[in-house]
Amino acid sequence: MFALDTNILVYAHNLSSPFHQKAKIFVEKIIGEEDVIGNPVICIPLQVCAEFINVCTRQSIGKPLTISEAVKEIRRYSEYLEIQIVYPKSTQLKTFLDLLESTTTRKKTFDVYLAATLKDHEIEGLYTVNVDDFKEFTFLKVKNPIE
Repeated sequence: MFALDTNILVYAHNLSSPFHQKAKIFVEKIIGEEDVIGNPVICIPLQVCAEFINVCTRQSIGKPLTISEAVKEIRRYSEYLEIQIVYPKSTQLKTFLDLLESTTTRKKTFDVYLAATLKDHEIEGLYTVNVDDFKEFTFLKVKNPIE
């Protein structure tokens, strides 16, 4: 299973993004896919849901969503489309701190937190535009699906 990163969801919903069309097509395609035994191939971490709402409602991006619209989109993913939302486990703090010890900049804190969630759930990969931000996490396959 792969997780979707915030930037992929934001681009899929931000009509003014130059990556909008590619991200939208990718997200629409991947949502219905299943592996050979019928399990979904993607999930969305809870952190990504929160970041999506924060980013998509910023006035600094072209054509921002209202908070109500952004909430509706997350509800659509989780309830209507039944995408698995991945919540932190009780082991999250330890995993996060262990991974953070090998990081040299505070700017990676939220990337490390996301990686810790994925590691705790044994999620094999992440779809993101920011591939380089996650290359140090050797337990993850990281792919940019819109390049």
